[in-house]
Amino acid sequence: MMKSISAKAAVAACMLVLAGCSATPTKPSQGAPGIVYDKPEATVQKAAVDALAANGFEILKSEPEYVEGSRPHKIGVVVGSGGESAGVWLSSLGSDKTSVKVNTAKSSFGIVGQKNWDKEIIAGMDNSLGGHQ
Repeated sequence: MMKSISAKAAVAACMLVLAGCSATPTKPSQGAPGIVYDKPEATVQKAAVDALAANGFEILKSEPEYVEGSRPHKIGVVVGSGGESAGVWLSSLGSDKTSVKVNTAKSSFGIVGQKNWDKEIIAGMDNSLGGHQ
């Protein structure tokens, strides 16, 4: 009985540690390349939310010029896989053009099993919006 309680306590403690080990995405520098969609900012923002969700991200923030999501941690073959956070920054270039920059941040715990999701997020947005410049 005592081993069962100890094992459950260890699992609970591990999950709390994993939950606190997410990284915050940082906005790419001003000169970093971005992509441009020939769509209004609100349309592109919705596509960003949809692309994050389609790639398994839980949406943490959904603002007109910023969308952020986080993938849940998984315990499996690679301990600590998941846990990545991604940010999508939008900037209106007029009524029908929007610049987008995407950045995936990896947490310090489980970084071996994590990946960069930038291309998948952009591909999801392309599917919804019909491609970018």
